[in-house]
Amino acid sequence: MEYNYSVREGELLQINSRKARMVIRFAVLFRFLKMLLLLFSFGVTVYVTYLIFRECITDAALTECIPLGSIFATFGSAVISVISLYCNKQSSLFQENLLALHEQVPGLSSWKRWPFMKRYSRERSGLFQHTYHVLRNPQITFQGQKRSLTIPLPTCTADFYDLPIVVNAVKMLCFYQTFLKSAAGHRATRERNEISTFYCTLVIYRNIIRYKAGTFLMLIGSEFVLASIIFSFFYGSVSELLALAAG
Repeated sequence: MEYNYSVREGELLQINSRKARMVIRFAVLFRFLKMLLLLFSFGVTVYVTYLIFRECITDAALTECIPLGSIFATFGSAVISVISLYCNKQSSLFQENLLALHEQVPGLSSWKRWPFMKRYSRERSGLFQHTYHVLRNPQITFQGQKRSLTIPLPTCTADFYDLPIVVNAVKMLCFYQTFLKSAAGHRATRERNEISTFYCTLVIYRNIIRYKAGTFLMLIGSEFVLASIIFSFFYGSVSELLALAAG
């Protein structure tokens, strides 16, 4: 039975073209930018914590700094605990929906990316020579009336961070009506199968977006805990240093 979608298995490709080299260099640059964003996020959190300490602390003594720092640390720890439960739930739902999709789609193999494998990598093959590898996930192509949409299928948490999750989810939302009209002309059983496959793939991406949003909130909570520990013991020294810098 022919469906309005097709699947292609994942694979590890050896590509030594100039384009592959540029893509790998861009991936390295992207990791560096992510590190800068992480440092920027921590800097903003530290600054906000300092402003709150400055408004609440009149005497930069440990007897005043430690209780306020304890409040921040308790709040951050509570946020981390609650969001951790939420992320675990989304990860579990991701695995369940992925399993359901494998059972629903004929021809979709149980290919799963090994988490330690990088999306783009290179290996030294000789003096000043490298071999470049590109990892491709299984892909589902949904056929519309006039156009098609190809979406990579995430298989593990490593895919959450090196696949364009939000972009692909937006593409699926924009393509939904087109695919619905294309599937509407088929028999009821086949139509339900096709729409269920599309919606299950979309829900998988939705689980990943929620998971990543939760991990971001956990990161903010962790930064507040660390900032509160720093200012609990060194608020006086930081205040004096900033006063000297301003003067």
